[in-house]
Amino acid sequence: MLRTENLRISLTNKRITDKRTTTPHLVENVSLAFNPGELTLILGANGAGKSTLLNALAGTRVRHPALQQQGRVTLDNQDLAQFPAKALARRRAVMPQQVQLDFPFKVHEVIAMGRSPYGMDSQSQRITDQAMALLEVDHLQHRDYPSLSGGEQQRVQLARVLAQIWPHGDKPRPQADHEAGHTKRHRVLLLDECTSALDPAHQHQVLDIIKQFTTPDVISCAVLHDLPLAARYGDRVILMKQGRVIADGTPRQVLTADNLAATYDLRTRILQHQEVDHPIIVGLGRATHRGLP
Repeated sequence: MLRTENLRISLTNKRITDKRTTTPHLVENVSLAFNPGELTLILGANGAGKSTLLNALAGTRVRHPALQQQGRVTLDNQDLAQFPAKALARRRAVMPQQVQLDFPFKVHEVIAMGRSPYGMDSQSQRITDQAMALLEVDHLQHRDYPSLSGGEQQRVQLARVLAQIWPHGDKPRPQADHEAGHTKRHRVLLLDECTSALDPAHQHQVLDIIKQFTTPDVISCAVLHDLPLAARYGDRVILMKQGRVIADGTPRQVLTADNLAATYDLRTRILQHQEVDHPIIVGLGRATHRGLP
């Protein structure tokens, strides 16, 4: 299990605190437990602290002189700060919002970077090929990465992070490698806006792959902005506002008109349909509107 205990990330210089907020805390006393086999989606307005929280879950301690981090983040009861770098890299993979690669690496080389904690042996090559095929970017494998579209780059980056924590010798599938009575060394998949550049079909494809990958051995957590996708694919949804968790539960429990108004200043209509088992969210516009001068 992945846990945060009283996690607080604060601005130490109050003069640079964002004037839109009333607190210098980017993440405010967050205590959460992330369960294996469950896809958790973190939602909130810009600046709510989602990416800051995700970075903390990755074990990336704040080193900026204007920031201070307090509290603990643990994986299977071990503080992330105690993990050797290679051991952590074998168990935790992170896809940030943006990955800038100016050098003309080939697509297959970028995906193979996910296997660097293991060395590039025949097994790592096979896993690289499987990850490329799963994300349907194998036809791009000899292209220069910078020449790809934004959506293609996102799919390549997702293939890279999946290859990093790929179950050895197998394609990811529900219930894979789950052995009753054994203590699990859980793997962690952390994704920051992994669908932001994708067309609708690839958004669904990618989130479906992530759901398949989230076996009983894998803890998956993603930052997302698309409310209908969150309602469709999230097992659990966390809403954040000004560094605080304001709602946590299933999509049906969390994605209510009142919660979305409080989080986004957004008017919505929440619909139900007999053919789907998740809420259907229709945005109706900002609750408050400032017109042109």
